[in-house]
Amino acid sequence: MSNGRITRRGFLGVSTAAAFVPVAARAATADPGTTAEVASDEAKGSPGLEFGSPARVDGPAKVTGSARYAADEVSGADVSYAVLITSAVAKGTIHSIKKEAAQSVPGVRLILDHTNMDMLPPINAVYPKGQSHTVFQPFTTSEIRYSGQPIAILVADDLETARYAAGLINVEYDLADDGPKSTIKLAMDRPSPIAVPVEEAHDQTFGNVDEAFDKADVVVDAEYETAIEHHNSIELYSCAVRWSPDERTLTVYEPSQWLYGLRAHLAQQLGLEQNAVQVVSRVVGGAFGGKALAMPHTVAAAIAARRIKRTVKLHVTREQMFTIGSYRPGSVSRVKLAAQRNGKLLAVAHDYWAQTSRSDPAGIPGAEATVAMYDAPHVRGRDHSVPTDANAPGPMRAPVEMSSFFALESAMDELAVALDIDPIELRILNEPTVHPTKRVPFSSRSLTECYRRGAELFGWAARDHQPGSMRNGDWLVGWGCASALYPTYVGPASVRMKLRLTDGKPHLEVRLAGQDIGTGLATIVSQVAAASVGLAIEHVQAIIGDSNLPFGSMAAGSRGTASVSPATLMTANKIRQRLLEASVSDAQGPFAGRNLNDLDVKAGTISDGRIETTIADVLSRVHGNTIEEQLDWAPPGMPPETRRSVQAGTEGAVGPITDTHAMYAFGAQFVEVQIHRRTKVIRAPRMVGAFAAGRIMNRRTAHSQLMGGMIWGLASGLHEETLVDPRSGRYVNGNLAEYLLPVCADVKDVTVEMLDEKDEVVNPLGIKGVGELGVVGVAAAVANAVYHATGRRVRQLPIRLDHLFEAS
Repeated sequence: MSNGRITRRGFLGVSTAAAFVPVAARAATADPGTTAEVASDEAKGSPGLEFGSPARVDGPAKVTGSARYAADEVSGADVSYAVLITSAVAKGTIHSIKKEAAQSVPGVRLILDHTNMDMLPPINAVYPKGQSHTVFQPFTTSEIRYSGQPIAILVADDLETARYAAGLINVEYDLADDGPKSTIKLAMDRPSPIAVPVEEAHDQTFGNVDEAFDKADVVVDAEYETAIEHHNSIELYSCAVRWSPDERTLTVYEPSQWLYGLRAHLAQQLGLEQNAVQVVSRVVGGAFGGKALAMPHTVAAAIAARRIKRTVKLHVTREQMFTIGSYRPGSVSRVKLAAQRNGKLLAVAHDYWAQTSRSDPAGIPGAEATVAMYDAPHVRGRDHSVPTDANAPGPMRAPVEMSSFFALESAMDELAVALDIDPIELRILNEPTVHPTKRVPFSSRSLTECYRRGAELFGWAARDHQPGSMRNGDWLVGWGCASALYPTYVGPASVRMKLRLTDGKPHLEVRLAGQDIGTGLATIVSQVAAASVGLAIEHVQAIIGDSNLPFGSMAAGSRGTASVSPATLMTANKIRQRLLEASVSDAQGPFAGRNLNDLDVKAGTISDGRIETTIADVLSRVHGNTIEEQLDWAPPGMPPETRRSVQAGTEGAVGPITDTHAMYAFGAQFVEVQIHRRTKVIRAPRMVGAFAAGRIMNRRTAHSQLMGGMIWGLASGLHEETLVDPRSGRYVNGNLAEYLLPVCADVKDVTVEMLDEKDEVVNPLGIKGVGELGVVGVAAAVANAVYHATGRRVRQLPIRLDHLFEAS
């Protein structure tokens, strides 16, 4: 079996650079041996098609600086600049905003706050029911619900003036009688319980968990905590808004993972038809959830631009990014495992609590993911949200899987210790054949193969299971493992292609309103189109990142490649078919009257095995020298009304559970830690991840995503934590100096293994997502390795060296 092993030594970085500038690649090299076989009749037409693994088509633009990010798009004399003013308190009301000094500064054009803000229609729902990050509209009220809440926007002729004038605004507050409860622990410690079930999340149950625990030989019952984490992508939040002279249409340049969703939100808030709003996001400089949803500052900037009848650019500071956008919420999990002495699980119970805001008492369910992992006759997963005096959390790379799997996989390691069973053997022993609660088979599940291959690469057989038994001089050595899972989602997509002659050479344009946040979407659609039509990839140009283009897919939920690739292949096959039809209908051509099935298209030529002609020659005799097609695709089982709704800006995808199957990608992750026996300094010299995610469309981009996810998982395990002052509710490390991230010295050796996996259910090409899979199990593997090195079980993230000292 070809497993596609790729090893990188030294720090290569978390994948945060993003998306695509519509410039054709100048150079691309194929990765031989990557062969695609079409997985269903729906996408047949190119048997044995080789997609390869070309280099990124957006690489030249990014490294030369010609890529245009949202903040680069708009400039000129008619542009004004806006800055945000945010609240200095966490709970109370605004008593007064004194603006006179700021208004007197030359160049200041407008200060917009709750005293002069337009009336806005209510936001009825947040993600996933709506497009918005929050239902709270902070510019329209004097109420303060969290520290750092936007309360005003100031617009001036230049950015320096705007920043200076904003500093002259004096805001007086009336503080609430009770102090803020801005973390999940503080909120859960209140006298009255406030945790509520997550909206739309139902308890995942099968069997009778409570009875099973009474009959078990061994029970693990423990509580685990994860910290607040913030995105901190290199590209800051920004927007540039421009109205047409008649104020009937609006153009917005903003880094976005969901063009159609942002368009729908702006249209609803501003009283416009959706086709009157254009959202442009050609290149996104890091996202993974942070730029997926609409935020209040964009609407405020649009209103300011309409007031002053000028284009307005809004720049958000690094510190403000912590409070106006989303983040991974703090969580608390209680996991109970019951097992027989031989290691067979009897029961799995997971209660998952995640913080949310007072404005948005909802969340993303976490126990829905963990109940899919292990075979047990009795299973229960329950999700709860805990309202806090903080801004609303939201999607962040494997939003709940990272935190919920830290709990489950730590508990599995504790069970292995209690049973004196190898942690890998315990997991393989409890592999399910059907989903434990839904009782449908998995479309494919190669976790056992991942563990076996990963263990081989890591050298797991040399592990001494006794804690503290492995050493390297003064360093205690620990080896830990954990499972990774991410659900497979597939949504609809539309692709428009135009094959035409340019300077005598065939050129293929691929257009769709998708977003490439650095995951390689533009490269993948280019390679799929090139392979199917029979062109070199340098003759293909992917044009994306504009809501005026055909519907692409939300760049979230690891669904982009799985959703767009089938639509791309179908459209390219139609172009190919029309090209062949033109070649046989051309009375002057060499294939006049021939059977289409006798012909093949490859490397820019059309051939029957004996005679060949060029694509350019055929196009030269086609009307207009152009062939154009647009096709819509939706995953099987998605009703037409759902597809239309998604294309109008609502969330919608098939998966991970259908009537017939459970669809997930899996991985096994291994971490070595070394801990100094005196200072307790923690190092992680190497990591190994073995993953099975269906067909890997491009091993270069997939490797980048999996490796970047593993490094991010290491950060969750050892580094990242947004610190909150419990007295004021303020984030105290809202910057890149004090918000800890892994650097070169923290990441030594990362091995990424991608197993071949055939899945004929998930979509026509057998693709599962990899963008979020790599982050899921690493933090648990780190914690398990720390226990193996020291004998000390740490159930709180991130793990600091002070966790490893004896309590005084």
